[in-house]
Amino acid sequence: MTYTKQTYNIKTKKPHDFIGSKVRGAFGYALKDKVCVNPIFECKECFALKECIFYKFYEEQNTTHNYRLDFKLFSQKYKFSLLLFNDAQKHKDVIAKAMLNSLKENKEITFKEKQKTLKTKKKAKVIKLEFLTPLRMKRQNRFATRDIELLDILLSIHKRHLDLQGLAYERVKLDTSYKTVSKNLRYQELTRRSNKQKMTMNLGGLMGEMIISDVNEEVYNLLKIGEVIGVGKSTVFGLGKIKVEDLG
Repeated sequence: MTYTKQTYNIKTKKPHDFIGSKVRGAFGYALKDKVCVNPIFECKECFALKECIFYKFYEEQNTTHNYRLDFKLFSQKYKFSLLLFNDAQKHKDVIAKAMLNSLKENKEITFKEKQKTLKTKKKAKVIKLEFLTPLRMKRQNRFATRDIELLDILLSIHKRHLDLQGLAYERVKLDTSYKTVSKNLRYQELTRRSNKQKMTMNLGGLMGEMIISDVNEEVYNLLKIGEVIGVGKSTVFGLGKIKVEDLG
């Protein structure tokens, strides 16, 4: 699986810890302004929906969006990446122009773009799994606020990976002989103001780390895929960022 990584580094202090909502919101306005061909500037019943990257990124419902924001939650630097998957890569040039336009109030912006290939190779049996931005996943029809099982994470990554490749869902039976040595999880509160829905929305989720032993190749590789594509809900805002650290 190939993907495109666009990195934007702004030479100014980051406005606040969670930039996902601000960046995505400003980018949305700029992207629609750049690509919309509808004279009334409305998506509803538009003749160009099938090819419109704005519609696919912002308006299309019940789908796995082919991009996500990536940034450090508590960093002091105003730096982030936009990861483009599948057919979103065909629009990478106009996406970059729109993003740069959304950041034009900042004087110094460094932009880099690189096409990458998602490769996995098992290296360790003991790992530390870190949740670097809030993980929003449902258990028993409720978002988890205290605990999450590794199996839930693995199944979520599996489904998301298939969706991003445009493949039909296939059930997978994972070897669960791994052992959860320790968990140190906490709930991180996050909110955003939705101008479209005129309400404050909750983006809180689980952060922290898990130590896992007896990790087999299938489990390891799925988690490494999750490092790239994200896990759970609202990855377009930068949530569900994980990191796998080999311990031995």
